[in-house]
Amino acid sequence: MKNQKILVVDDDPIIRKLTWRAFQSTGLLIYQADSIDSAIDISSRISFDLFLLDVGLTYENDGYYLAQHLREHFPLTPIIFLSGKTEEQDIITGLETGADYYITKPFSIDYLKAQVTSTLNRYQTIKKDLKPVAEKVNVGPFQFDKKTFSFYKNEDKIEMSSKEANLMLFFMENPNQVFSKEQILLNVWNDQSGEANLVKVYINYLRNKIEDDPKKPEFLKTIWGIGYSFTIN
Repeated sequence: MKNQKILVVDDDPIIRKLTWRAFQSTGLLIYQADSIDSAIDISSRISFDLFLLDVGLTYENDGYYLAQHLREHFPLTPIIFLSGKTEEQDIITGLETGADYYITKPFSIDYLKAQVTSTLNRYQTIKKDLKPVAEKVNVGPFQFDKKTFSFYKNEDKIEMSSKEANLMLFFMENPNQVFSKEQILLNVWNDQSGEANLVKVYINYLRNKIEDDPKKPEFLKTIWGIGYSFTIN
């Protein structure tokens, strides 16, 4: 993890200091911002490997806005929310606006370090796998640009979090095949011990973005008793 850069955005100086201390011995380079404006400014000048964001900032939902901005400009870079908002809807909103993980305050420093470490490792693996020339995967009405990590349906761009994009790319590269939840966890996120329900959550996220009627999916189909299939006729 040496010399990888993290931007911590939180208007609470105690949290910023706590986070800096937590990673001081890891070799990570920790940058700090206390507002949306400062975060946007510094991220335009420095390439980061991960963003740690608070939801509140100046106004209640400014963190959501910032996550959307960062996801638009840095589609591959992981985003982790650190938030005192613990309601289920707050967590769902955070994930839907582009975050890969949502950690509620107060949190364990050891847990935060473990989550950041595993996320950075996956991010580095993804970056190494990306080839320097543009590669596009075309399946049915869908297109995935692997160079920019951008997804399109009928030439209309659809914004996705990095977790959603990785899952969508996996399905597009393996159409008309059936995969169990465990196979998806292992092949998409290299996570053998993850919660199988996480797959169901992200399948629903994708259906809401790519299906004309998410309740009657045409493409992302449930194969009862087995798993899921990305079906292109």
